Amino acid sequence: MTDFKITVIEGHHTLSSEMAFVLFELDRLFFPTPWGLESWELLFHEHDRYLITLSTDNIVVGFCLFDKAIGDSFSHLLKILVHPDYRSIGLAFKLLSKAEEDLRVLGCSEFFLEVEESNYAAQKLYQNIGFQIIHRKKDFYGLNRSALIMTKGITPTNKSHS
Repeated sequence: MTDFKITVIEGHHTLSSEMAFVLFELDRLFFPTPWGLESWELLFHEHDRYLITLSTDNIVVGFCLFDKAIGDSFSHLLKILVHPDYRSIGLAFKLLSKAEEDLRVLGCSEFFLEVEESNYAAQKLYQNIGFQIIHRKKDFYGLNRSALIMTKGITPTNKSHS
């Protein structure tokens, strides 16, 4: 079994140019809606983010990226990706589990994400980790590419205002 190293970068840190390029390349090659290099270089600029990378033999083979809103106790999954050569062995589940554990320690109790309606593998992953579909957003990813909005831990609260 291959050994995998998890690295966490969070808060308002700056990615090295090298790491930004590695993530940009993975995103560009294997994600249906990739970001530009500038977006990766400015990843933590003015945003409180949580990034976890997964590597083996010093090669990044996956990542998971969340926007954090600790004051509001929620976190938004922006992207998760595992290189195709390393899929179907539980690495995406491992990334999400580690991220959720860390984010809960930091004060997040509610999570949400968007997933393309046709991405059944991702939907299954999210459902297996406890996310539930709450809404369908038409044409979110482009014409005839709708998104499902999924949440975990979000429950109605009865807050009284003083």
